[in-house]
Amino acid sequence: MNKSNQIKTHFDGKVILFFFIIFIGACGLLAFKINTKEVCAVKDFKIDAPSFKAGELITFSDATLNASEWRWYFGDGSKISYRSKVAHSFSKPGKYTVKLLVNNKCTVERTITIIEKNEIIDESLLPKFTGPTLAYVGEPVTFMDTTSHAKSWEWRFGDGSKIDAIDRNPTYTYRISGEKAVTLVINGDMKYFAQRKITVLPARKEQKDIVAERLARRSSARGDVVNDYFNSLPDAPRRSPEFSGLNEEKFKGILNGICKDELSFENVKRYFCEDDLPLVKLRNETTISLKQLDTDIRNRNINIKKIQFQKDQDGCITVINLNYRYKTIF
Repeated sequence: MNKSNQIKTHFDGKVILFFFIIFIGACGLLAFKINTKEVCAVKDFKIDAPSFKAGELITFSDATLNASEWRWYFGDGSKISYRSKVAHSFSKPGKYTVKLLVNNKCTVERTITIIEKNEIIDESLLPKFTGPTLAYVGEPVTFMDTTSHAKSWEWRFGDGSKIDAIDRNPTYTYRISGEKAVTLVINGDMKYFAQRKITVLPARKEQKDIVAERLARRSSARGDVVNDYFNSLPDAPRRSPEFSGLNEEKFKGILNGICKDELSFENVKRYFCEDDLPLVKLRNETTISLKQLDTDIRNRNINIKKIQFQKDQDGCITVINLNYRYKTIF
């Protein structure tokens, strides 16, 4: 018998199935690579900015097809941004490498140079004020603003960093001698300020009137009944020059200064009768002191609803009806 007739042709079905599965897997892998390559086709991202200066916003955007996830790294230690279009500002000049990660696979980087921002100051908008160059401890001095376009004022008289007055023409009494720098900022813009020097001398010594002293001793020896009567009367409430100009709108500005921690409580008291500070009556009928109000709202954001004064026969503010709420992020 011929041996070739004894060999039978045979194909195993499992082998065919195995090769078919390999073929399908290879096709899927190829399709995945092609699709991934298409998403990673991004080679750049768009930057929009009028100038690359410190403190100015710069817009970064990506328009990659099929992109669904973005991570922006700005190289300045700031937090990661996760949108296709973001705005960012660099606080300091220098070179920064901005990196974009698309779909957690494709990375694009660009280095930008941030330059110093040179402020352009319009000298016609600078404040102008007048005041003495010499003062004495314990004696009030007055400063006058002559700026035509000023709508708000922040005075610092050199005794600290906080605001000392918010009036147009304030009066201030120095308690410590030395050379001081008086600064005025108008309209809330710190770029526009003016500064003057003033020398504060120690308190002047009172010169004794010898003749008046002798007459007083003689009068005292006679026991002047009329003088005794008037000397027994209580003094009128002490009030500072700022007292007469205080109204509800100005007090609102004082409250805002407390909230920003720009106005000290000592300077707040100057707007009231010094020996009879008012009580504060809140919307829930709770009554607190002016000092407690200062503590409650300092370094806090509030929304003022209503302010109303109650005064006595001497014109001193005795009660402040106040309705306010704390601002929240919601």
